[in-house]
Amino acid sequence: MLNRWGGWFILIVLAIATTWLVQSLEEDLLVSEDMASYIPDYTLNDFESTSMDEHGQLKNRLTAKTMTHYPNANANLTAPDMVFYKEKRPIWTVRAENGEVSPDGHQIWLLGNTILQRHPETQQQPLKMISRDVFVQVNTEYAETAAPSTIYHNNGETKSVGMRIFMPTEQIELLSTVRGHYVHP
Repeated sequence: MLNRWGGWFILIVLAIATTWLVQSLEEDLLVSEDMASYIPDYTLNDFESTSMDEHGQLKNRLTAKTMTHYPNANANLTAPDMVFYKEKRPIWTVRAENGEVSPDGHQIWLLGNTILQRHPETQQQPLKMISRDVFVQVNTEYAETAAPSTIYHNNGETKSVGMRIFMPTEQIELLSTVRGHYVHP
């Protein structure tokens, strides 16, 4: 009789151990699937992406030293440089230390020190903006930041905390704590 109960006891212990082992492996598998979105599926060196408008005209060009792509997350950029075009001519240049691009490519987060400037080929007054952590909506050519920003121009400089830039109309909106130093030409 003792032998009979001992066999059942061993079977019950093995069943419990097997159930625990299967559950443990399932949890590890779930964690591995979650972590998979943080493992890059490819990396590109000297990355370049060109976008055209509905008429086939050059709209913008994004380059970076490296682009690391993730399956279900933003792609990381090292030293991104973006040029916006109007009527085949470059009008704005945007550079940053690092960046991220949304999976659909419509949003870019320029991280770290960021420089936005009118392209030297434009016929307008030189304008250079220095800020950090700038969000760019690529399709509408809109950029914004909540960080302290400085705008340098021929007649002086303007500082603010936060700004919005509407590149097609070249409109700049300074959000708060605006201070300027101007020199009469």
